[in-house]
Amino acid sequence: MFYIINDKSLREAQIHEIDEKTIVVGYLTLEELRDNISRLNISDSVLTDCMSEQTRFRNSIDAYDDFSFGIINIMNVMNPTAEKDRIAFIIKRNQFFLIKLIDENDSCRDMFENALKKYKQNATLEKIIFGILDKLVPGGNEYLEITENKIMEMEQSLINGIDTRDLNKDIFTLRRELSSLMNYYEQLYNIGEELQANQNDLFDEDDLRYFKIFTDKAGRLSHNINGMCENLIHIREALDAALNYNLNRIMKIFTVVTTIFLPLTLIVGWYGMNFENMPELSWVYGYPMVIGLSVLVVFVCILLFKRKRFV
Repeated sequence: MFYIINDKSLREAQIHEIDEKTIVVGYLTLEELRDNISRLNISDSVLTDCMSEQTRFRNSIDAYDDFSFGIINIMNVMNPTAEKDRIAFIIKRNQFFLIKLIDENDSCRDMFENALKKYKQNATLEKIIFGILDKLVPGGNEYLEITENKIMEMEQSLINGIDTRDLNKDIFTLRRELSSLMNYYEQLYNIGEELQANQNDLFDEDDLRYFKIFTDKAGRLSHNINGMCENLIHIREALDAALNYNLNRIMKIFTVVTTIFLPLTLIVGWYGMNFENMPELSWVYGYPMVIGLSVLVVFVCILLFKRKRFV
C-alpha cells in the first residue's frame, strides 16, 4: 500500500511510480519488503534487522547517512501486560515506509490509515509520520487518571485500616506496570529526540516542530508515570510502617501477658515443692491465701501497666 503526496494531497500509487523525487508513504508486510527491497532502494541490513530476535527487547532508531531506521514494540497502554505489536519504519528523503512485523489484528494498518485520513486534506510527509507516532501513545492520560484513582484507593485503605494483606501484592503489580510504561515512554522520547535532531537532514527545519510535539508528549507522560512510581514507594513505606506498628503492638501485648504470668509462675513453682516443713501446707487458709496472692499480683501488674500507659 503506497500513497504519493502531491500538492499536499494524497493519492494511492503503485510501486513502479515511486522514485527518489516522489514524496511517498507506504505500509508493507515483511514479505513485501523482502520482495521489493531492491526496487525501493533499501539497504539489505534493514531486512536483517527486521528479522532479528533482538528487535523484541527495545524500541530504537538509528540514523544513517541517507536514511533512518527504527523498530517499535507497541505497548497497549490500557493493558501493559498484553502482547505487543511490533513495527519497523524507514525514513528517507521524501519517503516513509511502515513495516508490519507482528500484528495479529491489523491494528498497525489501522493506525497507518487513520494517520492518512487525519491529514488527507493537507498532507505532508512530516505530518503523516507525526500522526503515526502520536497513535503510539493513545489513552495515556486516561490510564494516568485510572491509575491515580487506584493509588488514592490504596492510600484510603491504608488510612482506614482496612485489611491490607493483598495491598503489598497490588503495589508490586502496579509498580511493575508503571515501570514498563515509563520505559516505553522514555524510549519513544528518545526516538522523538533523534528525529528532532535531524542528523541526516531528512526534514526541513520548519517541519521539525511536529517531532517536538511528540517528544514533549512522551516526555510529559514519562514524567507523570515516574511521579506515580514515587507515590507507590511512599505507600509501600507507609504500609511497612503500619505492619511494623501492628507487629510492635502485638509484641507489646505478649510482653504484658508474659510479665503478669512471671510472678504467678514463681508462686506456682514455689508452692509446688513438696517440703514437709512448709507452714502453709497444714494451714487451713493456705490455699485461699495463695489464690488471693495471685489475684493481688495480677491486679498490681495491671495497675502499674495502666499508669505507664502500656495497656
